[in-house]
Amino acid sequence: APSACRGQRGVANAPFVRTIQVRKTFKPVYQRETNMSTKLHPALKMTYAQKIERAAHKRAVLLDFLASGEVFTTVAMAAELLQISEQTVQPMLKRLVAEQILRVDTKAVPFSKLKLYGITVHGLALTESADPKCNEFRVGRTKPGFLGHHLDCQFVRIVMQRNGWTNWVPDKLLRGENSKRLNTIPDGLATMPDGCRVAVEIELNIKSKPRMTDMVAGHIHQMVKGHYSKVYFFTPHLAALKRVFKSVEAIKMD
Repeated sequence: APSACRGQRGVANAPFVRTIQVRKTFKPVYQRETNMSTKLHPALKMTYAQKIERAAHKRAVLLDFLASGEVFTTVAMAAELLQISEQTVQPMLKRLVAEQILRVDTKAVPFSKLKLYGITVHGLALTESADPKCNEFRVGRTKPGFLGHHLDCQFVRIVMQRNGWTNWVPDKLLRGENSKRLNTIPDGLATMPDGCRVAVEIELNIKSKPRMTDMVAGHIHQMVKGHYSKVYFFTPHLAALKRVFKSVEAIKMD
């Protein structure tokens, strides 16, 4: 398989595979200062004009994120993306809902207070960077069983973008027109800082040997065709994933 990336060890003698263990839960990066008398948060030192500019920038970052194909997110994930507290991000989300740029689904998860904030057609139209294949958020159309995986994919994206990864394409967009050329749909495609195009898989539940064999075969076929050079697996169960990789003895190449 062609590879533009070198110098990284793989798993189960597969140089195109990289597994990374991630935490399943997270805390927002932003932590409010507890001793305000000794150290002030930088935002408290800003002028009014600087605060307006900062707020506009964070608003644009959130809309760019949703309009890139992510479509919707939660208060906690928006806070993680913007590196601010949930208390700070909530008023911004409410303003965007009032402006009909976002809409909120309060009943996406039964017996839960979790709210989903998604971009509207109006919001997509106002976001210059919006992907033309990105759909608007529709209330009541999100499957609760899918939600955890969606948010974990967003968390991995946020973390890796802080580490220099760019050109992220979520699986929602890959399942559209790109499905004609990608038979195995990864959870995302991204470009590493060295220019290497990679596929991303987030494995919360470890697949069986037959399913993993099919997945590995699909990725190898697509790497041979030059769609990307490596596959990164992110999982909270690193040891179990390695065992499944080692059990894959052979794949069929047509």
